[in-house]
Amino acid sequence: MKTIAFLLPEGFFTSSVTGVIDLLHVANGCAGRESPPLFGWRLFSERGTAVESSAGLRFDVSGDYADAADCDAIYLPGTGYADLPDFERRLAAGLRLAALLDGWHGRGRLLAGNCTGVAWLAESGVLDGAEATISWWLTDWLRHRYPQIRLQPHAILAEAGNRITSGAATSHYNLGLRLIERFAGADLSLECARYTLIDTKRRSQAPYASFLQFTGHGDELVARGQAWLQEQLVQPFSLDGMARALHTSERTLMRRFRAALGDTPLHTLQRLRLHAARRLLETSSLGLEAIVEQVGYADLSAFRRLFKREFACSPGEYRRASQGEA
Repeated sequence: MKTIAFLLPEGFFTSSVTGVIDLLHVANGCAGRESPPLFGWRLFSERGTAVESSAGLRFDVSGDYADAADCDAIYLPGTGYADLPDFERRLAAGLRLAALLDGWHGRGRLLAGNCTGVAWLAESGVLDGAEATISWWLTDWLRHRYPQIRLQPHAILAEAGNRITSGAATSHYNLGLRLIERFAGADLSLECARYTLIDTKRRSQAPYASFLQFTGHGDELVARGQAWLQEQLVQPFSLDGMARALHTSERTLMRRFRAALGDTPLHTLQRLRLHAARRLLETSSLGLEAIVEQVGYADLSAFRRLFKREFACSPGEYRRASQGEA
């Protein structure tokens, strides 16, 4: 029997834990009543005492984090936070957990993180040089704080050896199925997906993402530039004009944007326009040509290409999906 350790910080998302446990329970059932259980699970907290989820549900635990050492896999669920500074303070205070994760990684233990739980793996250093994903609203933050990670921002799942990460919220179902597959095979994982009605073809979280401009970089010039781009959304873009408006040089503007955001002003503007177009596809009956014009584009084919790159589907496919059409 393979035992999965769930490390529960204060305020963890209930379903991020119980959803995966339910899948493990289904896997045991699908394997057959006459067979011994394939999976077991144990819960652990930082201090080894009962812990509350974000919904106020109280969970008893088997011990503290260090007591998970003999389990076959370590799972870190998503957790809530007030704001990014609060989240970063919690990460900085988790030195003991970071050391444990690093040690378990060195011994080949399977490590899995869902949603914001991925940040604990990142903070420990075990994702350095590895492909990883995280909740879509934290991708810019992760790229800025941990540039050594090979971020896959659109991916629902990313895997690198004994490390598996998943994107926002309900991607814990995809992660749970992958754990079942790793330990018990693809056939059982697929059978569990059928019973629980999980879409295993879902590969990207891009269609669900909103573009939230990252403001935690602390660069006042870049912050003014971000605001200027938002105000100038539909206007023709000129790097020279932007630099003049911000009383700086083009070279300085490019350098500061790349340092703070890992991106250029033009690509930042493109993403703002694409997400504005996506909102119109969701909420209006406007034709695509009218939408393209409203968000500042003139070339329909270029817009289609950029939209598909950003959201992993065409504008037409996105509109049909957002309206519940097959």
